Amino acid sequence: MLRPVKCKNTVETAIENIGDYIARNLNVGDILPSERDLAEQLCISRNITREALQHFRTLGILESKPKKGAVVARLSPGNIYEGFFPFIPSTEHSFQDLVHLRLMLELGCAERAVNNITPENLDELYCLCEKCQVSTQGWQDGDASLRDEMFKTDMEFHTKLIKFSGNALMESLIPLVVEFFSKQYLRSITSTNKGNVIGVEEHFRITDALKSRNQEELSSLIRSHINRYYGK
Repeated sequence: MLRPVKCKNTVETAIENIGDYIARNLNVGDILPSERDLAEQLCISRNITREALQHFRTLGILESKPKKGAVVARLSPGNIYEGFFPFIPSTEHSFQDLVHLRLMLELGCAERAVNNITPENLDELYCLCEKCQVSTQGWQDGDASLRDEMFKTDMEFHTKLIKFSGNALMESLIPLVVEFFSKQYLRSITSTNKGNVIGVEEHFRITDALKSRNQEELSSLIRSHINRYYGK
């Protein structure tokens, strides 16, 4: 049962109660009670209820469907960091803190992945290494259309590394520590300033270290890979 909100017109409390109700009682695809029913059970106005529900729509937890109302789309938020992205590079301190966070995350994921990696996982990584190698070489040779493909494949490689850790909480940080950096680095690379583009050979070496379960070499490779592009 939903608990009535003790302090009326308190959006934060309504969000807390609705979130608790969803987490304890509903699964993906389930339909939330109507806005009117929620307002009555929570003893709050429909305007407050509507504002609280919008919070979960913004997170991607709820979606509106015709003739059904609010439906549970997922039980974990989508990219909750999107609103912060424009502000992270505004200060050097914030950006370098995030670099450190990414480094710690990937090092931790690598440690777990060494123990969890399967032959199928390795095949996926090697396939991405080869795709990135082809698109990188093509772009450096003058095919501008391959730039986005190159960075997309790089992002997929690092996303796989995190997912192979088998830690769902680590996976939730992928938008912040992988997608954000890829977008930032992509903006800094132009057809006239190609810089030191994606370390394709390092991708191969990282995968080799995973295959041999060489934790020390793997950590060293990831540290140099991240620092070369984003560190100081």
